[in-house]
Amino acid sequence: MKIYFLRHTTLDIEDNIFYGQTDVDVSSNFINEVSIIKKKIYENGINPKKILVISSPLKRCVKLATALQVPFTIDSRIKELDLGEWEMKLMSTIPEVEIKKWEENLMEYKIPNGESNRDFLKRLNEFLKDILKSEQDVLLVAHAGSINGMISILTKEPFDKLVENYWEKIKHGSLTSIQVNKKKVKIEYIGK
Repeated sequence: MKIYFLRHTTLDIEDNIFYGQTDVDVSSNFINEVSIIKKKIYENGINPKKILVISSPLKRCVKLATALQVPFTIDSRIKELDLGEWEMKLMSTIPEVEIKKWEENLMEYKIPNGESNRDFLKRLNEFLKDILKSEQDVLLVAHAGSINGMISILTKEPFDKLVENYWEKIKHGSLTSIQVNKKKVKIEYIGK
């Protein structure tokens, strides 16, 4: 089976703001970005009409899934990390000591009133268990954090190392493909 990950388009938000599960809207460039994404999907031999399409419930993903003009379902388990009290705050306003605690303990640190990466990955893993049972190709319309988390789970590459290697590659509107079979998982491409 193949799992395709499609990150949502650019957003109507300033740079350097933590927005996690805040339901931020798409940017004014949405239609142009969708046109590029549709071309990219076609050029990579993906037919979203013939595979399962699942979207995060946040509007930035639902709008993209809707624009693909195919049936899709919504699953809240693939939402972005819950950033709790950091949501919608400039990164520069979060106390450095808190950022340092998070960076030094990326898996266990729980953002105040949010979730830890360990909890986040547990949620994503429950989702993956369900879709892997179907053995059906799937296109997931999701978020950079969710995509990195699911790649980490599938490849068994530690999340903190994986984030270091791939975070910058999973840009808005990018496509990632992973081949999964009973014996192994193979990354075909990341961030096309």
